[in-house]
Amino acid sequence: MLSISVNGQSHPIYDGQDLASLVKHHCQRDSHIALVLNGEVVPRHRWEHIHLKHNDAVELFAAVAGG
Repeated sequence: MLSISVNGQSHPIYDGQDLASLVKHHCQRDSHIALVLNGEVVPRHRWEHIHLKHNDAVELFAAVAGG
């Protein structure tokens, strides 16, 4: 079984799963989400083109407005 880390928790993935489908699974609305894959910020327009690999580490952040 393939697995990754999402916000520090183990999460199973299917072979070929992309970042966009992972975000949809974890977030009801993805419009205010930032994503870091293995320590690097990934721009939203690339999420559909990046396929997850075993032991990848993903961090999802909700953007919050404020000052």
